[in-house]
Amino acid sequence: MEHVLHLYQEESCLLDALADFVAEGLRLEEGVVVIGSTPRWDMLLERLRIGGVDAHARVLSGQLRLLGTHLLRASLAHRQRFNELASGALSIARARFERVRVFSELTDALWRDGDRANAHVVERYWRPLLNVHGFKLLCACPIDSLEGQAYDGSLQALCAAHTHVHPAFDEQGFEEAVSGAVAEVLDTQLARMLHALSGAHRPSAQMPPGQAILFWLKDHMPRTAEKVLSRARARWSEH
Repeated sequence: MEHVLHLYQEESCLLDALADFVAEGLRLEEGVVVIGSTPRWDMLLERLRIGGVDAHARVLSGQLRLLGTHLLRASLAHRQRFNELASGALSIARARFERVRVFSELTDALWRDGDRANAHVVERYWRPLLNVHGFKLLCACPIDSLEGQAYDGSLQALCAAHTHVHPAFDEQGFEEAVSGAVAEVLDTQLARMLHALSGAHRPSAQMPPGQAILFWLKDHMPRTAEKVLSRARARWSEH
């Protein structure tokens, strides 16, 4: 089971990550289900076309399918109905393909609309389905993990609901921004201690070391965390 959370600030970055996720699944002969809106679906098909993938042929063959976000969103008040819709889409894909991957826009759409409660509900709904159907799930959320306000408990809760977290499409750039900021704010000995402590007390979800460092700092050294975040934001804007 792999339940991935991709954080993003710009639509283009999310589309890049989504196109890579879908293209990889198509290349590996997996069934791919996109739970999304029509505008994002159209942009995804265009990205795939530009990348040399005949997405329309994959749609016609049934390997690539769209399930409208509005259908599952309307079922959130009735978990059984949500399970029926999601399981139905997964079963259709599994009937022809041994492995299946899914992109879900649900958390993203709910978060953008300010409905954080249901965004967390969706993540709870996915867990048993992942255990039963054994698919790979990619979720997205418009959160900037270099902003202090993201650490009000919301980001921590979302990360805890996933197995993997990607805080930026350019993870190397993100890591360089955080590590450089830590080196600016802390002396060498303290920086080494920070790396050791954050590594020893990592969150359950797999994530880049820089993100684990920010979580540890916010929990144990909030004032230092704000300084590191400020310098990391400045570095990130320049990269």
